[in-house]
This record gives sequence, structure tokens and C-alpha cells, in this order.
Amino acid sequence: MNESNAKRIAYCGIEGAFAHIAAKKIFPNDNLIPFPSFKKAYDSVEKNECDYAVLPLENSFAGDVNQVFDLMFRGKLYVTKMFKLKIEQTLLGIKGTKLSDIKTVISHQQAIDQCIEYIHSHNFQIETASNTAIAANLVSQKNDKSFAAIGSEETANLYNLEIIEKNINENEENTTRFAVFSNKLPNFNNKGQNCSFIILFTIKNEPGSLAKAIKVFGDSGYNLKSLKSHPVKNVPWRYYFYTEVEGSLMTDKGITLLEKLAEECIDVISPGFYIDEE
Repeated sequence: MNESNAKRIAYCGIEGAFAHIAAKKIFPNDNLIPFPSFKKAYDSVEKNECDYAVLPLENSFAGDVNQVFDLMFRGKLYVTKMFKLKIEQTLLGIKGTKLSDIKTVISHQQAIDQCIEYIHSHNFQIETASNTAIAANLVSQKNDKSFAAIGSEETANLYNLEIIEKNINENEENTTRFAVFSNKLPNFNNKGQNCSFIILFTIKNEPGSLAKAIKVFGDSGYNLKSLKSHPVKNVPWRYYFYTEVEGSLMTDKGITLLEKLAEECIDVISPGFYIDEE
């Protein structure tokens, strides 16, 4: 690909982080640009400094990445793709480190959660880092056999570390789902049946409001694949609801769904469509 035609892809972390690995798999020929936080990566696309942002949405074991859901609720970007990355956490140390040398492990909180049984079984102390690759870099800089990082195999070569043990996550089917965010709606035909869409909504503070909103989906002929609640920041005890729905929103049926939801809800936001890729 001509360098001038390469897209700018934002991700949170540094080279070797799982977000970097996911972004490279989705956009193998484009320019990957690291940012220190989810918000800064997201904002770079809103400001047209980058073309896309690749951000983790949820892990099959550790759950939702709440900051990214909040960005969806507050922001203006669209989700144009979902990508599943199998996560295999690896214990990494400086050259010559043995398992018995390690006293403390450093990693991102989600990686720690995914490996907590392994960590407890070895009585390791825990330190957190903003992502797994930064944890690997910290261990490399410390040059101390009592410290180890948890992260991807790719980070071993990047930061001159040794693989102590592979696949230490508790769940062998450990998978993180990444969302691709864009300023533009996806360019595929969203009228087929092999696609899904996202709707976020808030409800009135009245008895039965949530039940009425959920009923709208079924009455409109849609199947809810996912329903999650997240607190609205700075508004105590108020929640927004995130749904993923099978089918197309770009139809008369979809327009009717939005109209009926608007009657039952306070806010209705549709931030994305994506092709179902199992």
C-alpha cells in the first residue's frame, strides 16, 4: 500500500499490547498510532487526527471495559466492525529468571483478573500497569528477577524478556472483543440479515419502563443478542442500557423500532452497525 493511502489507526497502549496486536490484524497495511488512554484514542478520531480507533469492548472472562462503553454513550463515533482476539496470557521475566525467583507480577488489571487463580497459586504480589506491553517494558527496565510481567508472547522479543510460562489465563477460551470506531457509518449494505446493530438508551423513572423498552424490540420483530446496564457518570442511580440486536436498522422495520423506542425512552442512540463474523 502506498504510504500516502495508508489509514491512521489509533489504539491504546504501546507496541506489543493486545490492542496493538488486534489493530495490526484488522489493519495490516496501515499506520498504527499509540495513545496513552482509551479517551485520547477515541478523541483522535473525533478530531479527524486518525481514521479509526481500535478499542477493547469486553473480555469473555473479565467482563466489560466500562470506559469504552461510556465513550460510546457520550461520544459521536460509530462502531463499524467487531473483532474477536483470542487472548493467551504469558508470564515474562528477564533473561535467566526461574519461576521460583518471581515475587511480584505486573500487568493491566484485566490481565490480572484473567490470571488471578494462577497468581494466587504462586503467592505473587500484584502491581498494575496501564497495559500489558507497558508492564513488560517496566520489568525489562527493572532488570530484577523477582519481577515478572503478564502479557502477550510478542512482547518477549520486543522488550528482551524470556517466556517463563505460557497460557496462564484461567479460561482457555479467553477472548477479547474489540470495536472499530469511525467518524463515518460503515460502507456495507446494512439491509442484509447477516449484520447486527447497537442501540443505547435511557429510560423514564417510572414502574415498568425497562420492561416496556425491551418489549419494543420483540414487538418489532428483533432479537436482542445482548443487554447490559452501565451507570451514567455524574448522575447517581441513573443507568443507560447497551443492546446488540440481530438484523438491520436500515429498513422500515428499523425506523419503526426507533420511533417506538423514542416513545418509551428518554435517550435513544444508535452508534453502529457491523457484519456478524463468527
